[in-house]
Amino acid sequence: MTERMVEKMSKEQQFLVNQSMLMMDNFYDKELDLKRSFEENSSQHSTRSSAHYALGLLVRNETGDVERAVRVLHKVLDMQYDAPDEIYHGTFRTRPDAIHPPVGHYAWKSFAPGTAYFLERTFEKVSAQFIHNLQDADSILTDQADAKRMKQLFHDAVNQILPPVWISYDPNWREFIACVCAIMTAEFATLVPGTLLERMDQAMELAVQASIDRRMSDAIPMNTNIELMHIFITHYYGHRFNHTEWIRHSDEQAEAFLREFDQFGGTFAEFNTTTYYGVDLSVLGMWRKYAFTERLTKIGHKIEAGLWNNIALYYNANLENLSGPFARAYDMEMREHSSIGVFLYLLLGEGYEHLAGINCESGHDPLIALVGVDVPVEAVPYFQAHQGDRLVQKQFMELCERDEPHANRNLCTAKAWIGANRMMGAMSGSRNTNGQMYPATIHWQSETGERYDLRLARREVGEGWNTHLRGLTFEADVTKDSLVIEVELDTADEIEIYFEIRGPSIRQQDILQEQWRFPGLVCDVKAEAPEPSVLFYVNHAEIIYRYVPGESANKMRFELNIS
Repeated sequence: MTERMVEKMSKEQQFLVNQSMLMMDNFYDKELDLKRSFEENSSQHSTRSSAHYALGLLVRNETGDVERAVRVLHKVLDMQYDAPDEIYHGTFRTRPDAIHPPVGHYAWKSFAPGTAYFLERTFEKVSAQFIHNLQDADSILTDQADAKRMKQLFHDAVNQILPPVWISYDPNWREFIACVCAIMTAEFATLVPGTLLERMDQAMELAVQASIDRRMSDAIPMNTNIELMHIFITHYYGHRFNHTEWIRHSDEQAEAFLREFDQFGGTFAEFNTTTYYGVDLSVLGMWRKYAFTERLTKIGHKIEAGLWNNIALYYNANLENLSGPFARAYDMEMREHSSIGVFLYLLLGEGYEHLAGINCESGHDPLIALVGVDVPVEAVPYFQAHQGDRLVQKQFMELCERDEPHANRNLCTAKAWIGANRMMGAMSGSRNTNGQMYPATIHWQSETGERYDLRLARREVGEGWNTHLRGLTFEADVTKDSLVIEVELDTADEIEIYFEIRGPSIRQQDILQEQWRFPGLVCDVKAEAPEPSVLFYVNHAEIIYRYVPGESANKMRFELNIS
């Protein structure tokens, strides 16, 4: 009997595969042959997660696993859009019950780069003017009418005609699922039926060409993790299909990526991110293991080593976390919505299993076990023990994915103080509209070892933080014991600028207007801002400063002196 892939792996790799598969088995729906989503409502199914589950089944290869993997992947391939004239051609439904995007109204290939940006900005302005006109027409829109609701109805109408990216389709599913198909083909071509291989190849012809069309049109810019995947799939399938144009494209993209990476000492647009560094490391592992050329292997090795050195620079081994500020992140905790801890467990081994605990990214773990970890020797000590207090600073060119092309790159500075039991981060230069950018952060632990974090965030009143908002800029700076933030607001919307604090034993009586007292940390606060309100939840608190256009000053300033 042929040795199973998992049997060839190290103890740590086997741990990752077994733990991940136990979780994914529990979310598998036998009736649909798809995996339910871990991070959302468990009744919803995810095509991307299902593809990762199929890969994990082939790695484990217990009785019935191969047959199940084949069924699951066929079901995923059923979800691909084959609509050559549409902007979502070649990508996949995010879930089986997703409504098909609008058809026939968007000749996107005939437009100039940045069409998505200009359409979004145009309809924002049209909707604002539409609401203004309705408000002027007293007989149509009364004082009791909800202007925000009217705006939403207008945007809903637009979205029923033009396919809204991230709402009716996700273009990144091309790259995510194509990477899984490439690894399946590279590792398990003799294990799965030829009919499945043939069908995967047909799907990849659509997905990879559509990915190239997207990249060359710049209709929807690619963030770093997607760009790395794009280079890999065009390289892998270019060589597999002997498509010389795909190979040339991949080579050019890889060289351009390396040039930008080298520009500011080894950084890229998606810099210092708990969430996306895990994906970056996974894809660079694919470059390392599955590249067809020595040149791509060499480029990938340099980028992977540089990325690990950046992670080490901002890492605190005592807190077992990455310091902010974060260019893009879902969470302040490295072990939530992230795979970085999984890679560190592979590096550090027994005793560090807690770094690889189950989270919404754990479906990637069999893939990570396959590609392994390659940390440069000079970075390793930073993950084993705190390497001394330090003030660190790196520059990078951010990508503002929803800004005008040729004006969507800004030089940013990510500065952080890394102390034994406290680290603080500050971002300057960013003009990103994305709520995933955390411009000011603090992580610390108390004398009893309890861990806390604080971040500065923003949201439109009544909405969530993970949205794109225009007209808000943050400039922050940090020293060993201070954090200063300046905020400018040029928007007609009511905005909440707020500090979110997470950790145990936070008490309302300890949050005063001029001083915040938390276990292990005291902040003396100088705020040039409206009087704050404080909200308490089960696991966190928010200190909120509300901006009201026409009533509040359009600038706020916060100085936090830490002791």
